[in-house]
Amino acid sequence: MEKTNKNKEGKVNYKRLLKFFVPLAVTPFFITSIHTLMNAAIARLPYPELSIAVFTIVKGISNAVKAPTRMFMQISVSMVDDRKSYLTASKLVWLLSGLFFIVLVILGYTPVGEWFLKRIMGLTDPETIRFTLLGLRITAFLPLVETLRNFHRGLVISHERTRIVTAGTAVRLIAISIFLFLSVRFQLFTGVVTASLAWTLGIGIEALVVLFGVIYFYKSPFRAADLLPAKNDTVLKISQIMSFFIPLAAMRYLRSFIQPLIQSGIARSQADPTLALAAFGVAYGLMMIIVETMRNLHQCSLVYVKPDRKTEIEEENWQTVKRFCLATGIILTVISFIIALSPMGYFILRYIIGVSEEVADLGRYVLITLSFLPFIRAVREVYWGQLMNNKTTRLIGYGKAVNFGAVLISLFIFIVPLNLAVILSPAIIGAISFSIGQGAETILIWKYSRLEY
Repeated sequence: MEKTNKNKEGKVNYKRLLKFFVPLAVTPFFITSIHTLMNAAIARLPYPELSIAVFTIVKGISNAVKAPTRMFMQISVSMVDDRKSYLTASKLVWLLSGLFFIVLVILGYTPVGEWFLKRIMGLTDPETIRFTLLGLRITAFLPLVETLRNFHRGLVISHERTRIVTAGTAVRLIAISIFLFLSVRFQLFTGVVTASLAWTLGIGIEALVVLFGVIYFYKSPFRAADLLPAKNDTVLKISQIMSFFIPLAAMRYLRSFIQPLIQSGIARSQADPTLALAAFGVAYGLMMIIVETMRNLHQCSLVYVKPDRKTEIEEENWQTVKRFCLATGIILTVISFIIALSPMGYFILRYIIGVSEEVADLGRYVLITLSFLPFIRAVREVYWGQLMNNKTTRLIGYGKAVNFGAVLISLFIFIVPLNLAVILSPAIIGAISFSIGQGAETILIWKYSRLEY
C-alpha cells in the first residue's frame, strides 16, 4: 500500500503550528524546575557543600560523554519512515548509546575513573573523588535511558503528538518531587547520590511515559514508524545516518566548549573577574530560560516543510512556518528587552535569584547585551529544520565551528589589542562575544540555506 504524507499534505496554519510547538516550548520550564528542586534537595541533605561541588563535576563528565544522545531525536524525526528504517536507525543509536554507557561504566566502576579524576580533572581530596565516583556509577545509565526517551520522542513529534513529550516531562517532575521530598524527609542518601538517582531515574520514567504514549496510540513503535510519511528516497543505510549524525554530534561537543571559553576570557581580564563571572553567569542563566523555549523550534520546519518545495502549497507552508518561527523570536526578543530595561530584570536578579546589589546592577547590562539572542536563535532554528530535512547537516557542524571561532577572535580582540575591559566590564565583553558568535553562526546558516533552497 502506498503511504500518504499524513503530516505534510495540505496547508499549514498558525493554529496547527501553535498546537504542535507550545508543548515543546513548555518542556524546558519543567526541566529548569527539576534541576532547581535537585539543588534545593542537595542543600538539605548530608554533606551539602561537598555534594553541590561534586554533582557539578558529575554533570559535567556525564554530559560530555553522552552529549550526542540529544541528537537521536533528530535522527528519528528526519530519517525514520517505516519499520525497516526504524530498525536500522535504532541499531545505530543503541550501539552508540552502548559505547557511551561503557565509557561511563569504566570511569565509575574501574580504577581508570580515579586516575582520570586525579590526573585529568586535577582532584586531590579523597572525599571529593569518592563522592564523584559514587555519582558516576549511577549516571552511567543515562545514555541508555536518554536513548530510549529521545529516539521515541522523535516518533511522537513526527506524528505531531507533542503533548506526549510534555506529559513525560511532567510525570518526571512529579516523580522526582516525591522522591526528593522523601529523601530529604528521611535523610536517605547523601546529596550527590540523591541528585544522581533523581536525574537518572527521572529520565527513565520520562522515557517509559513516551514509550507508553507510542504504544497507546499506535500499538507498537514499528506500527508508529509504518504510519509515517516517506522521508527517504532509498532504503536507509547506516552510512547515511552517520553522515547525518556526525555533524550534529560535533555541533553538540563544540557547543559545550563555548561557555568555558568565555569564562576563561573573563577570568583572564585585568578587571575584577569574580564579579564579572558572577554577573555573566546569572544573566546568561536567566536569558537561557527564555531562549531555551525555542530549543525545538526547528521541528516546525522539519515536520511541516518538504525539502524540495515543488508545489505552490509546499512553498506557502514554508512561508507560514518561517513567519511563525520569526514571530516567535521577535516576541521573545521584545520580552527579553522589557525584562532587561525595566526594573523587572534587577528585581529578578536581586530578590528572586538572590545575588548581591553589585552583581544585579552589572547583570542588567549583560541581559541587555544578550536580548537579541531569541531572534538570532529563531532565524537559525527555522533553517536548521530545513537542513536536517534535506539531510545536509554538515553545515550545522560548520556553523558551530564558526561560532566558536568568532567567540575566540572577539574575546582576543576586545580584551588584548582594544583593551575594552578598561571601559566595559568583562561580563559585558563576554556577552558581546557570545552574541557575535551566535550571529556569525546564524548568518552562515541563513546565507547557505537561501542559496540552497
